[in-house]
Amino acid sequence: MKLNILKAYAVVFAALDVEEPQGDEFKGWLRLTPELKGYLELLADEGLTSGSYDFNKDGKYASSANLSQLKPAHFEDNIRFNVELTAKQIKADYAVCSEWNELLANELRVKSPVKYIFFTNTNTLLTPDSGDDKYVNYLNVHKVYEFVKELAESTEGGDSTIFYERPLNFEFVLKESDLTHSIDLDALKKLLNKDLHKEAITCLMCRELVSFLKDNTLRKRFSYLIQHMDSLVSNVLLSYQSYVENYTFDKVRKEYLEKRTEYVSKIHGVFDNIATKLLSLPAGIWFATTQIKEIEIGGLETMTFAKNVSVIVTVSVLAVLLIFNLFGQFSTISTMSKEYRGVFDALAKTYEDEASEIGKARSDIESAQTQVEIKLYIAIVATLSLVGLTIWMFCKAYN
Repeated sequence: MKLNILKAYAVVFAALDVEEPQGDEFKGWLRLTPELKGYLELLADEGLTSGSYDFNKDGKYASSANLSQLKPAHFEDNIRFNVELTAKQIKADYAVCSEWNELLANELRVKSPVKYIFFTNTNTLLTPDSGDDKYVNYLNVHKVYEFVKELAESTEGGDSTIFYERPLNFEFVLKESDLTHSIDLDALKKLLNKDLHKEAITCLMCRELVSFLKDNTLRKRFSYLIQHMDSLVSNVLLSYQSYVENYTFDKVRKEYLEKRTEYVSKIHGVFDNIATKLLSLPAGIWFATTQIKEIEIGGLETMTFAKNVSVIVTVSVLAVLLIFNLFGQFSTISTMSKEYRGVFDALAKTYEDEASEIGKARSDIESAQTQVEIKLYIAIVATLSLVGLTIWMFCKAYN
């Protein structure tokens, strides 16, 4: 329907002997035909013409008539009607105006473009079927507005203010030269639609936009953004790539450091788990040695000798069990070693750039393993020494 209105306007405008525009109207003389009458009725219903005109016959004023009063006699060649057309009417679904600059000065029509446009300066009708580059770019301008609006709303700045360290305000007005630049926001829209890092991406875009436009005046910011959209997209993509690389590095570092802490804790836990048992041995041997009594010669069949032997046997059994337990910890450590070596080998292959740091973390685990193994050997030697001390005391008691 709106296309029919603008087509009717274009036909009438082309047929009109236009005089100089008077305010917001064009006036001129027109010889009516039944077809033109139909077009004028359509325009009158839309408020683009009055529908009532003066007319001349043979160059002399004759009368005035409404469109509904016209008869076939009014379509004769010697009759001319004085017709006025509205020079400017910009609505949500169509626009009649002089040129691009007049349309683009209307902020609402930049935010929400009209699909049907007629420019009176050039007698040009633009529709979705038109291949005009400026028209195609104009229809995409709203995508930039929606992009700015989304960022502004994320910072609680309404639809025209982005807050990032400082407020960045916009006026959504353009000029015709801005429409020579194509608009492609697919890359930025894909970034904004990512579920991963969504908050960080929004913050990154706000930062880049503020940095990109802060030196431009309020009325020129949106225009500058349209003209240099490719540069902004490149800046955002580079910043996002840098962010992802840093994020990956931090994630990897956190992972292998956590693994290092986990395995070092496990390895030291091996010795800690038997620490109580090791402490019980000296106390038990001390108590046992106090029970050893001096044996007189020939007293091998006495109760004292039997008690001393039972003490030696008890201490020896305790020591043997403890030593078995200590040797069993080496098997536990060996199992852990195979486990962490596999984990760190996999990390080093996946993140080759961090291989040296991963190797250092692995060395820390191996160092902890060596320390615990040394402690276990010392505990075994100490246990054998205490058993030997008990036997020596038994021998002294017999002598």
